[in-house]
Amino acid sequence: QQQQQQQQQRAAEGLLCTRSTDAEYIARRGLEAYRRYQSHGCSSIFDWKGPIYPCRVYLRHCVLAARKAGQEENFLDNTFLFDRLTTLRQYLAQNPEIMNELPPQDLAQRYNG
Repeated sequence: QQQQQQQQQRAAEGLLCTRSTDAEYIARRGLEAYRRYQSHGCSSIFDWKGPIYPCRVYLRHCVLAARKAGQEENFLDNTFLFDRLTTLRQYLAQNPEIMNELPPQDLAQRYNG
């Protein structure tokens, strides 16, 4: 019982979104992992130039995670697209169907599907 109490005291929920660079990714994960992205036609992961939009299924997943953490309003109003002007709230208002799209079956449980 003491061990269970200690585990409950250490358990916490969190949500973290951070920025990075391709160089940091390579240093952390290795060049081979980075090249897997390139094999799908991506020239960059983090050092992208120009318009880029969130993966629709992953965006839905992030919104649901923020909702579960009680931070949905903050997340929608203080997270911006590549232009640094458009909030996620505005983007989702223009694309409301995103919140109804289900993830692929193999990711459904992981992405709250």
